[in-house]
Amino acid sequence: MNGVVFYDGPSRIDGTPIIAIATWGTANPKTGNLVQTWILRKDMNPIEAINTGEDHGICGDCPLRGLIRPASERTTKKNSKALTTDTVNKGRGCYVAVQNAPLAIYRSFHKGLYPELGTVEETVRRTLLGRGIRYGSYGDPVAVPIASWDKLVKYCTGRAEPGYTHQWRNPKFTEWRTRIMASTHSISENEAAMQNGWRCFRTVKSSADISPLEIICPASEEGGFKATCETCGACDGRRNMDDVRKSIAIVVHGGDSKLGGAKRVIEAASASV
Repeated sequence: MNGVVFYDGPSRIDGTPIIAIATWGTANPKTGNLVQTWILRKDMNPIEAINTGEDHGICGDCPLRGLIRPASERTTKKNSKALTTDTVNKGRGCYVAVQNAPLAIYRSFHKGLYPELGTVEETVRRTLLGRGIRYGSYGDPVAVPIASWDKLVKYCTGRAEPGYTHQWRNPKFTEWRTRIMASTHSISENEAAMQNGWRCFRTVKSSADISPLEIICPASEEGGFKATCETCGACDGRRNMDDVRKSIAIVVHGGDSKLGGAKRVIEAASASV
């Protein structure tokens, strides 16, 4: 067993059926040995979800999702991992390669390889002891009820609990301010989020773009790899209104096509007042 289902129910974003799965095998050098969590549509392959726009239930209004266009605009060759859809995703800026871990985890779930958390709690307790958790390795953590997260997080005794949401404008998710960061793409978005009590994690084109109220992510290349997410612990929201720690910024990364999409999101956010 290398993972468990800790939520199976409607998305808190739009009510569509989703699952949330925690896995504990990771080779991600940036995050370190954190427990990874994956929020997926239960009823469809994640590649199909992003190519039809049905990933809204797990990603909400994230601007990095890309645009849904007619399948005639498809420019990549079909492969065995992708489903044929009538539409295609264009301009996607999300750095997560859904054809890798998210697709494999979706398939493993439907093979019955992940037990429900409540049936193996003692094993989970022993496995997760001393480890931190990453809220939403894929998917927005607010799609899953906090109560379901709490059932898992209580076993993760490590110090780091990084997480990010693009749903920070929605007052429905205000309770998340003390746990995770507002994911932003401009100074004006930072200002709006901070006025509502959030700390921010902003993508920038260059480390020269950071503001005096931000620091560069120490787990990034531009931050000198001074830490990993596991050892840093800075992306844990705003503990209370007296918490004046700086927000975090990171230079956009990913493959060429995704990098272009992410930069367009930054440009659009910066142009919007």
